[in-house]
Amino acid sequence: MTVVFLHPPSIYDFRKSPSFMGPISDAVPSTQIFEMYPMGFVSMAQFLDKNGFRTRIVNLALKMLNNPKFDAEKFIEKLDAEAFCIDLHWVAHVHGALEVAKICKRFHPDTPVIFGGFTSTYYPEEILSKFPQVDFVLKGDSCEAPLLELMRKIDGQKDKVQNLSWRKAKKIKSNPISHVPDSFDELVIDPKFLLKSILRARDVEGHLPYKSWIDDPIMSVLTSKGCIYNCVNCAGSAECYRRIYNRKKPAFMKPDAIIEQMSLNEQYLCGPCFFLNDIRMGGKKYYRDVFEKIRAEKFDPPVVFELFSPLDKEFAKDLSQTFNRYNLEMSPEDFSETVRKNIGKDYTNRDVEMSIKNAKEQNCNKFDLFFMIGLGKQTRETVGQTLEYIDGILGRFNGGQKFVYPFISPYAPTLDPGCIAFENPKKYGYEVFHKTLAEQYEAFKMPSWKYFFNYKTEHLSPDDVIELTYESGIRLYEIKRKHGLASDADVEIAKKQVCISRDIMRRTEEIVGMGEKEGHAALKSLKSEIDETMKPLMCKDSELNWPRGRKSLKMYALKCLNKIM
Repeated sequence: MTVVFLHPPSIYDFRKSPSFMGPISDAVPSTQIFEMYPMGFVSMAQFLDKNGFRTRIVNLALKMLNNPKFDAEKFIEKLDAEAFCIDLHWVAHVHGALEVAKICKRFHPDTPVIFGGFTSTYYPEEILSKFPQVDFVLKGDSCEAPLLELMRKIDGQKDKVQNLSWRKAKKIKSNPISHVPDSFDELVIDPKFLLKSILRARDVEGHLPYKSWIDDPIMSVLTSKGCIYNCVNCAGSAECYRRIYNRKKPAFMKPDAIIEQMSLNEQYLCGPCFFLNDIRMGGKKYYRDVFEKIRAEKFDPPVVFELFSPLDKEFAKDLSQTFNRYNLEMSPEDFSETVRKNIGKDYTNRDVEMSIKNAKEQNCNKFDLFFMIGLGKQTRETVGQTLEYIDGILGRFNGGQKFVYPFISPYAPTLDPGCIAFENPKKYGYEVFHKTLAEQYEAFKMPSWKYFFNYKTEHLSPDDVIELTYESGIRLYEIKRKHGLASDADVEIAKKQVCISRDIMRRTEEIVGMGEKEGHAALKSLKSEIDETMKPLMCKDSELNWPRGRKSLKMYALKCLNKIM
């Protein structure tokens, strides 16, 4: 029996009904259609494979993005599956996920469609009551074992399938989220499994995580599930994990399992190793055990670590003594410490600057600094102060070198359903428009990102966020040019793209007032200009990249395939 995992584009079909999505993904590796599928796809597919099921991953979004002639409907029609698993992890995928599910049901009416992910976990009853194309919702952050359980009972009794919600005789049934493992060491992802899957399906593209991965691969290591912090606009906060996903405290991958993951990654892939989540959440003994084992194994890939709190000298020294090439990411979000504290980050600008100083003194290669537009309590003035702050940071710490890389982007464009601010918006300076999944699904049918927003703040409307984004994009490039991170040509390209974007925004607003047929034709006439805005505005693609390993991915993959054959 084959289980097919389908990753949808954020909006289906973005090619035939072009939608002006704006720079909503400029601070992540994927494009605006969010073609990066969740790591859970691989761990679930691998787990089923080990237990007797054949599996296939299809990055439908990437196949649609790369090939304008690719017919997604014909492709789905030809699939032979025992079940379709579709991710609705973040709300950005609600339109694409539901539309792909509808296509699956049209061609395979008797084949179960299974949803999962954070957003699915928040809305299981609404999904099953309003969208008949979905048969099952698996809830929680660990669905490997429940999915296996469901597949074994797909035609039988569902009452004992953990974490499951389903439809029975037009009624919604729901089992509690009882499978919340305190360890996920057995879910180490073996790249050899993916390579075998590619050979079996004869489909390299369908298995790629995102568009640029083949040229700039990232090897991820998930160090934990859960969080100890409470960022109010994140559906992955500690409070959300407790309230929605029934995880009382984080689960950490054991050091030996991390070493196994790194060993497999080095054996079959190349590129920087990205440690997902702040490894310090496990405590000093935990991360030092990991580092000690890395030193003993003499692993030496470029590595990237996330900082959820300021970097002290001790941790910076531990990094320097373990890795020859390490990079750091920190997200202060706004210059204003009041705004920062309101979103759940209780550290000062002095803490930010000390973190950069400690990193530089301990031979960090690159320090990425992320800021956002559209936060609760934020104002036009604090956004301007943030840009001035970035100017000062670059002047103080770069000194003609390329060390700190600043990013500023819109908090795009939805407040996570279920996050602390979504549940209590007024307290944190928000007003939520769309509380239901159906409302957000309808919003994503609109012709531009202005209409995607499910919130406004007490100081900033969606129009304000959009205009501030364009102003900030140009200003940031001017600041980066001043400090040697951008050229005159980069600034001119940004100005041109902003000019095009503003014009498209004006014209899409006119389209909203037209009839459906006339509006669709007018939107199609804008397609080439909309495609132009798919290029990153707020930064260059290369700025998001980290140093690569010495091995060529393509050549090394051929060697690996030769071993397997």
